[in-house]
Amino acid sequence: MLAEQGHYEHPQLSRDEVEQDVARAPAARFSGENIVLAARVGEKVVGLCWCVLFNPGTGLEAEVAEVYVDAEFRSQGIGGQMLRQAVQLFRQRNVTFAAVWTRESNPQAVRLYEEAGFRRTEQLVLTWLPLPGR
Repeated sequence: MLAEQGHYEHPQLSRDEVEQDVARAPAARFSGENIVLAARVGEKVVGLCWCVLFNPGTGLEAEVAEVYVDAEFRSQGIGGQMLRQAVQLFRQRNVTFAAVWTRESNPQAVRLYEEAGFRRTEQLVLTWLPLPGR
């Protein structure tokens, strides 16, 4: 863990902090919290930003699970405003790691997330899906 953390731009743990982390057995279960930020125009909800917060035993983590802005209200800064509020929430709650997932083929989303402070990493993400025949 000590050597691996140098590959990422985030606060680095000391040797003692790493040793304390690995000395504790992870909890058998953990739970999380869903927070949905909504943007309204009048009474109409025109956007939402779904945030998930959870602690797997290594500190509070977060994920932006979904961002959606009604097509009629896009390009007005609503998505960016909700993401800035999400990042502010993460700071207030002392989140140690936050992620958002998207595709390179969605440049609008990539730009929106980067403008909110998210950065690309070199980490390779592999997924497993329960497909028939596998």
